[in-house]
Amino acid sequence: MLNTTATASAASTPTAEVQVEYDDGGFSGWVVSSAGPYAPVWCQVLIDGEHRASIRADEFVPFVGERHDGHCCLNFSYRVPAYLRDGRAHRVQLTFTYVQDSATVQCSLPLTVRTFGAVASHPQSGYPVCRAQDVAAVPADIGEAESWASPNPTIVFPEGPIRRVWRPCRDVDGAVLSGFPHAEIVTHPLALSFLSDVYVRRSTGAVYVPGHGVWQDSHYLSDSRRIREDLERLERGGQDAPIIEGPALLASTAMNRNYFHWVMDILAGVHACTRHLGPPPPLLTPPLRSWQADSLRLLVGDAAFATPVDGAEPASDLVRCRRLIVPSNLGGVGLFPDETVTDLFATLRGRVGHDPHARRRIFISRRDSDCPRITNEAVLAAALERFGFETVVLGERSFAEQIRLFKEAEVVIGAHGAGLVNGGFCTPGTWMVEIRSSNYLNPCFYHLSGVCGLSYASHVETVPCREDGAENAASFEVDTERLLGLLRRLPLKFVL
Repeated sequence: MLNTTATASAASTPTAEVQVEYDDGGFSGWVVSSAGPYAPVWCQVLIDGEHRASIRADEFVPFVGERHDGHCCLNFSYRVPAYLRDGRAHRVQLTFTYVQDSATVQCSLPLTVRTFGAVASHPQSGYPVCRAQDVAAVPADIGEAESWASPNPTIVFPEGPIRRVWRPCRDVDGAVLSGFPHAEIVTHPLALSFLSDVYVRRSTGAVYVPGHGVWQDSHYLSDSRRIREDLERLERGGQDAPIIEGPALLASTAMNRNYFHWVMDILAGVHACTRHLGPPPPLLTPPLRSWQADSLRLLVGDAAFATPVDGAEPASDLVRCRRLIVPSNLGGVGLFPDETVTDLFATLRGRVGHDPHARRRIFISRRDSDCPRITNEAVLAAALERFGFETVVLGERSFAEQIRLFKEAEVVIGAHGAGLVNGGFCTPGTWMVEIRSSNYLNPCFYHLSGVCGLSYASHVETVPCREDGAENAASFEVDTERLLGLLRRLPLKFVL
């Protein structure tokens, strides 16, 4: 384990604890900083004195240990490019950067001399992996990348500082939220990757870069048989695919059927490209459900869709793209929403009319979900009706209707689930009350509330861990009287 302490002019001395483990292919580890339990940290990688990568420690994993005051660790990993896996000694310098008390803090680990072995498959996935840091990574103006001059994949970082976006909100009594220690959220600049001559699975967003492997900026790629089979066929030259000649914008991930990830990752990625490039190029999407098509029309109008060169509809799931743009939002940054996400919500909110005098109280039902969560939902809904709440099933409403519903709300209650992402469409100051289980304290809606200016309250039910490890699928009973007690403490007028 490698520990380091940074020095800064802040009132309290910033610190960071880092553990790094090396292997023949690169390194991985975790970092805990004093900036807050959910504040992402960036790692600058220098090998032999040259900057090789900027990688983000933002893979949320609960870290057990009272000595960290409830902070969680953030995982990171880096696979050394093939040309450095030559069995020779290389000097590795790692510098970790985060923001605390308005100051940018850097923590540099001691210089390490490492020997990296021959190219091998990714130790976890079982197939070759290509990440952004495996190819050219250069700060540049996006307009310059339109020439696509480089024969290799290029990732372009629009210039912009690491920035804080909000201070945390507390619970209705002013106490630190249960399960979420005091934290500040830090975001980083958008990245757009410009890839040349790659293959894409439209249904999953899997991108295959010839000679490198599968593109894995996303946390949502899995050790799937399909990916390994695709790579084997491509290596043998036995994979035919329709060709898309013009530039296309990737608008798909393996989580594209999930409403939360569609909004926070895919719509945000399309919107990011629009903000920086103007009207987006044709979109490369999975087969669209009606609400997904409606959301794209609302965001970019009559969007064009990428079509193979023969003019046929892209019925083939695997296509070959001569030029592909991949926004960093597709990497699953919904846990740390940034200004792209807030601007996305503001843009969509401004395109749907509503009754400005409405003060709706919304209880989100999950009775249409495969994961209903609340076992006594009918009892809870009846109790909430006495407080003026209406029970809504979001899956029965169009995309625009959901936006209108949340624009007109003064308080929203619901169990942790994708539908709460609509909180981004609420008027700032609206109360979001999230019902959560103790075995799955995902902070994404806590972060979203803070970024979008909502007031947030948390109701936690104690739930034992599942033997199968599927904590997100746990169902539980809500203590109705305790939840009603929380509502009575909100600065809103409730009449029984």
